[in-house]
Amino acid sequence: MKAWFISRLAREKFLMLVFALAAAVLWLSDLSERARIAVTDIAETRTVLSTQARWLAEQDRIEQAAAAAVADLDSSRTFNSLRLSAELSTLAREAGIDENLRSEALPPQRTAQFSVHSVQLTLNRVAWESLLSFYGALSQRAPYISIERFTLESVRNNPAELNARLSVTSVEIATP
Repeated sequence: MKAWFISRLAREKFLMLVFALAAAVLWLSDLSERARIAVTDIAETRTVLSTQARWLAEQDRIEQAAAAAVADLDSSRTFNSLRLSAELSTLAREAGIDENLRSEALPPQRTAQFSVHSVQLTLNRVAWESLLSFYGALSQRAPYISIERFTLESVRNNPAELNARLSVTSVEIATP
């Protein structure tokens, strides 16, 4: 191979060296990119593990706080999916916005101790006073019903009316 390389013209030698250097540069840049990704992954993993270690170190305190919070709840006052939808419809009727209400029940998230039921509400073209009345009545049902997300926007052609989208959840405690 050495004899073959030496027998080439100077410009051929130069071009072969340029190609070899270009290939080496490409290989080194790919290698450095892989090393950067590996270092980033290691740093992210360390951060996640550190966060998990802190949560695990606080496990006893968190469990005690959760047990104390659940002890204050009355399982007969919690809402399943059907009761939640019915309660929201009743509150909307009392606020006078039931004809503007559309609701969609989402699948519940279940654990051994409780189930979380969610309903997406859309209120179109409602007056501020009616919406405020609905919100106040809904807030009084806390901690059994909670608002996870609330989006409010005005109607373009009638600023006195509002459109609202709410994500409402309820926790149903499993009875032993």
